[in-house]
Order: sequence, then structure tokens, then C-alpha cells
Amino acid sequence: MDRIFHTHELPDDPVIYLVNANKTDPAQTREGCENLKVLPHIPHIQEKPFTQQDYERFAERVLIKLEKMGLEDLRSHIVTKDVWTPEDIKRVYGSDRGAIYGTLSDRKKNKGFKHPKQSTRYDNLYFVGGTVNPGAGMPMVTLSGQLVRDKIVQRDGSDG
Repeated sequence: MDRIFHTHELPDDPVIYLVNANKTDPAQTREGCENLKVLPHIPHIQEKPFTQQDYERFAERVLIKLEKMGLEDLRSHIVTKDVWTPEDIKRVYGSDRGAIYGTLSDRKKNKGFKHPKQSTRYDNLYFVGGTVNPGAGMPMVTLSGQLVRDKIVQRDGSDG
């Protein structure tokens, strides 16, 4: 993890988040196939960004690791591969430096906690998503929206 967070390098032995999307939603792929979402932890966009070749070499390391972990002969079974880089994430979603989990919390200002749900400047401005508490990932982002909804309902209910 030091290579990701301190020296900002693509790791030799990546930490990988792996999801088989069609196990909970069969519509995610055609019958007889699997839809694997492979999410290795990598650094956000740096001043000197990685090249496409850097990402391709890294993607190969990820596939090798997955095969060693039990997904035997994975590469020969890939029908479609869609590789996204932090540059793609920034371009499509406008995410800060291409980070999938949003902006980094400021440890000095908020002791490392996520950003607050409500603006300190505007009473009627609320924030939801992976950059605010409770955090990233679809379940937490959904919960973030529910918590803000509850906060607004409580505010409006107590006013009248």
C-alpha cells in the first residue's frame, strides 16, 4: 500500500476488489457467461500520469494474480475487457484526480473523517455520495442518501 499512497506507483502485488455482478443481477450478462468487475487499488492521477503501456502492464499483473488465486486460465476465457484508468474516471464522472472514492478527507480539518452531509455555509445544501459519511461503495452511498433524506424530513417536520 506504500507504493499506492506514498510513492504513487502502480503496485507489483495489487490489492484487488472482485465482484461477479451477474450473481445478484442475471441481466448483467448473457447466459453461460460471467461479468467480473475487477477493481485493483491504484494511485489517483499524478503530475506525471502513467502511460497507457503502464496500465496495460499493470492489467496483466492483475490477471496473473487472479489466476494464481484460483481463477484458472482466466485470460483465455475473456470475451470482452473494458479497462478504465483514473483519467477515464475523471473524464466521465468529473471525479477529483480520477479517484473512484472522491476527494481525500483533510486530516487537519476533520481528523480524517469524511466530509459533512450538510453545508456549513447554506442551510438548504446537503451532500451525498462516496465522499461523505458513511463512505464509498453502493450500499454506503445509498445509505448516505437515506441519511440526508431523514435529516431533511426531520428539519421540515419540526418546522411545521
